[in-house]
Amino acid sequence: MMPISLFKQGVAYTQAEHTIIDFITSNPTEFLVMPIQQLAARLGVSDATVSRFARHAGFRDFKELKATVAANTLGPAEKIAASIEGGPTSPRAFLERQQSYLGITAERIDEKAFTQAARTLAGASLVLIHGKGAASCCAELLRFRLSRFSKRVVVVPPAGSELFEGLVHMDKGSALVTFGFQRLPEESRIAIEHARSVGATSILFTSRALHGAGAEPDIELVAYRGEPLEYHSMAGAVALVDALVVAVAAQLDGSATDELERLRALKRAYESTLPR
Repeated sequence: MMPISLFKQGVAYTQAEHTIIDFITSNPTEFLVMPIQQLAARLGVSDATVSRFARHAGFRDFKELKATVAANTLGPAEKIAASIEGGPTSPRAFLERQQSYLGITAERIDEKAFTQAARTLAGASLVLIHGKGAASCCAELLRFRLSRFSKRVVVVPPAGSELFEGLVHMDKGSALVTFGFQRLPEESRIAIEHARSVGATSILFTSRALHGAGAEPDIELVAYRGEPLEYHSMAGAVALVDALVVAVAAQLDGSATDELERLRALKRAYESTLPR
C-alpha cells in the first residue's frame, strides 16, 4: 500500500479528496495507468476535483502527482522493463533519447540559481556532498573535480548515524550539495535542515520541484531524467554537475587553472615512475 505521508500533511481535505487518497494508496499501480478523466469517472467526482486535489496535496499538477506515485511504486526492474517495452533498445536510439533529456534539462535550467550555486561553491570554505544510490556517482564526480581546485571537499556517508560525522563540521562558511531526484531522501532533508540551522548554503540537485518535502534548499538545480515509468538516466544529472564544475572554475578567476597546472607539473615529474 502507498504511504499516506506521500500527500501534504496538515491539510483539511474534503470528503471527495479523501476518496481520491484512499484509491491511490490502495491501488497505486492501477492509478498510474489511468488518465484524469477515467479516475474521476471511477470515483464519481469531477475532473476539476481531481486537478484541485493534486495541487492541494502539494503537487504542481496531476502529472507531478503521478510521477511521485510512480517513484514510490515502481522498482528498478519494472522501470527497465517499461523502457524496453516502450521503444527501440539499440545503442543509437538510447543515446538519442539521452540527447533529448539533455535538451529538456537545458530548457529548464534556472540561470540565476545555477550562477548562485557556482558562486556559493567557489566561495565556500568547506563543501559537503551527500548522495545516495545512483546519485553517489554524481557526488564522487563533483568531489573529484572540485578537489582539483584545492577546494576542501568531503563526501559524507550516505545513510545512518555516520551521516552526522560529516554534518557536524558544517558552519556558515560551508556549502552543502545533496541529491534528491523523484523524492527527497530523509538524509537529504536532515542535511538541508542542519545547513539552515548553522547558516550554511544548501544546493539540491533534483528532477522535479520538491515542494512540501519537509525541507527547502537554498538553491535548486533541476536535471531531467525521463518519464516516471521509464528507466531513469543519470545523463542530465552528470552533465549538470560537469557544467557546474566549469562555472565554479570561472568564478575562481584563474586560481583553478593554476592548481591544475601544479597538478600537471607534479604528474610530469614522476611520469617515468608512475606512467599514465
